[in-house]
Amino acid sequence: RVPLPSIAQLSTLKVPTLVVIGDHEMPFIAAAADTFAHRIPNAKKVVIPNAGHGAHFAQPLTFNSALLDFFYAVERTKKR
Repeated sequence: RVPLPSIAQLSTLKVPTLVVIGDHEMPFIAAAADTFAHRIPNAKKVVIPNAGHGAHFAQPLTFNSALLDFFYAVERTKKR
């Protein structure tokens, strides 16, 4: 059996993490995104304007730009 995850475990993550949310998201999902962004070390949160839960569908260019910016930033800071 797999143990249930806990919020406390978020602080142990050691991978680059991008939290993406639309500015029209449901309040409970927005609160979860805030929790992830604050508890995961060095997480980056991006809010996509004029989008909800499907921000990648509603604003694909903005979403893709945020994703590429994140990938480039991770690559620049990667230990070689």
